[in-house]
Amino acid sequence: MNFAIIGTGVAAEIHAKCIEEISETNLVAVSSLTRERAKRFAQLHGCDYYTDYNEMLKRDDIDIVCITTPSGTHAKIGIDVAKSGRHVIVEKPIDVSLKNAKDLIDACREENVKLSVIFQHRFADDIVTLKNAIDNGEVGRINFGAAHTKVYRTQEYYDRAEWRGTWELDGGGALINQSIHYVDLLYYLVGSIDEVFAYTATRGHEIEVEDEAVASVKFENGAIGLIEANTNAYPGFYSRLDIYGDNGSVIIQDDRIVELALKSGKREHWNESSTFDHASPAVPSDLHKRQFEDIVNAIKSGRESLVNGEEGLKSLEAVLAIYKSAKIGKSVKVKSLLSSSGV
Repeated sequence: MNFAIIGTGVAAEIHAKCIEEISETNLVAVSSLTRERAKRFAQLHGCDYYTDYNEMLKRDDIDIVCITTPSGTHAKIGIDVAKSGRHVIVEKPIDVSLKNAKDLIDACREENVKLSVIFQHRFADDIVTLKNAIDNGEVGRINFGAAHTKVYRTQEYYDRAEWRGTWELDGGGALINQSIHYVDLLYYLVGSIDEVFAYTATRGHEIEVEDEAVASVKFENGAIGLIEANTNAYPGFYSRLDIYGDNGSVIIQDDRIVELALKSGKREHWNESSTFDHASPAVPSDLHKRQFEDIVNAIKSGRESLVNGEEGLKSLEAVLAIYKSAKIGKSVKVKSLLSSSGV
């Protein structure tokens, strides 16, 4: 399968590496608004380059297109890709607007192409193990679930790209950019979120969006929980899930089970230090590669990938409900947000 990439930032480099490492995939083209960036990326990865992705889409040898542009452009570009008849892979979040995201999902359905959203943490070994344990009833009925993302970003991080830290193109700050991965895992492991009550603040950076957020959460299955997002946690600590069920408790930290205690007698404790650098936006590529393999296999077999458009929409629903709650000072029902957005 032949890939093309739109965008040449950090995520694009990770996507290119995954494509190069999978034996049955090949990167044939890249597009960037900046000619020098496009040319440099193409030389590094041995592919053709364009400054207009619509020109790139006129090629007849592209099967799948990765979109790694600023978040607020994902849906528009994705719809153009879908209309060209190519499968779409979009970096998280799916977009910053529920309506735009739904339009992208609908366009891919209408054009009969696959849509996948990058949430690579679902593919970590211990996340897979925990998901199976929950589905098999080993944890019992889940009563509480929390996602904590305690990382650090400098002012320089936001200043390096004009779109970062803006409502229009970043869609928000610590919550929609850094924390959304573990919000997705909260959905994946605990269930759909019914209602949130939230506060946000901008305390450590000169940006128009939040660098701290906290929300109380009520799930549709009756469980309650918390979501914390923070890019002021110097020097950067961890992302963590706390899940407590009738039959036991599990704590995930940086995708690893650090505590597991089940009433059945099964116990695990992990005390090694994390290898994640929570002061850096760079991420390892091994989990991306697993997701890319899942996407390629899904396209070949005709099934849905693990994180299709509908799955990718769920975390955005929660994030935007949190933003609205913080703005109006009241609890917000997620489904009411969907209906008010025309979705």
